[in-house]
Amino acid sequence: MHPTPVRLPGQPAVSIRLPLDFTAFCQLRHTPYRRHALLRLGETVAADRAVEHALGALATDWCRILSSRRPARRAWQILTASIEHQALRQTHARPTAARTLYTLLPARHADAMLLHLQHLPPPRAADLTGVDAAMHAYYLRTAQHTLDARLAPCS
Repeated sequence: MHPTPVRLPGQPAVSIRLPLDFTAFCQLRHTPYRRHALLRLGETVAADRAVEHALGALATDWCRILSSRRPARRAWQILTASIEHQALRQTHARPTAARTLYTLLPARHADAMLLHLQHLPPPRAADLTGVDAAMHAYYLRTAQHTLDARLAPCS
């Protein structure tokens, strides 16, 4: 891994080295994290800011997170918190299908549905969010049943 030089005015450069496992984790997740943030926020700048903030927060606590039982779960929680923070900062957010989805469903169910709508294979979606495959399938089924019930025409 190549160090990233950081130079403060009047100071010598400092090399920052990120752990290789952190770099690999970020490389595997950056694109789907960004896609998810973009769908939720509807703006490239806000999505990029949310992902950058989440990965930065992840880097500051990487050793503890990596030693946890489900590092991917914690990383997803940090990402979704960052997305929600960016959403609160948007003053003129335009309505999107993803925003509507999160008003109709609990967040975990909406996450599963949104990843499904992105054609992410269930095992990959489960890995991305840090839940086991059976729990992801449960969230997805429950989301579908809830949406069917809420969006069904009244008889």
